[in-house]
Amino acid sequence: MKPIITLLFCMAFVLLSTQNSIAQNNKKLDFKKNIFSGNIGGTSSIIGINYQRFIGNNLAIEFGLGLIGIGTGLTFYPKGLTENGARFYTGLKLSSFVLIDVGGGTVAYLPFGMTFFSDTPLIIGFDIGPARGKLVSSSFGGQTSETTIFYGFGNLRIGMRF
Repeated sequence: MKPIITLLFCMAFVLLSTQNSIAQNNKKLDFKKNIFSGNIGGTSSIIGINYQRFIGNNLAIEFGLGLIGIGTGLTFYPKGLTENGARFYTGLKLSSFVLIDVGGGTVAYLPFGMTFFSDTPLIIGFDIGPARGKLVSSSFGGQTSETTIFYGFGNLRIGMRF
C-alpha cells in the first residue's frame, strides 16, 4: 500500500507544480480551487480534517488527517467545478489508521457522492461506496492476525472553499 500512497503524492506534486503555467493560459472564469473541511469518514479515517485542491476543472487531490489515521485521494467531477450548485463525483480514496494496543490497517474505497457548492464559501458533501479493508490486529502476547474484508464506507464533510 505504501507504493500507491507514494505514487499519489508524487502525482499530486507534479500536477500542483504545473498548475501555474496552465492557469496563465486558461481564459475561463477562475473559481476558488481549495477546500478545507471537517470530515466524518473518508480520507481522514473516523473524524478529522481534509484539504482538497482542484487541478483543472474536473480533477481534485486531497489529503486528510484524522483522529486515528491519515489518507489521500483523487476525486473526479464529471461535470466540472461550479460556483453554485450540486456536483456528482467519484474517485479513489486511501486511508491508513492505527489503534494503540489493537492494531491498524488500510482502507481503499471508490466513493460515489455529491458536493453542494453555494454562493458563500460553505460546502457540504457526502459519499458512499465499496471498500476493501486490510485489518491487522495485535496483542501483548505477540500474536497478530490479518483480515481482508469488503464492506461499505463513506464520508460526510462540511467545509469552506477559498
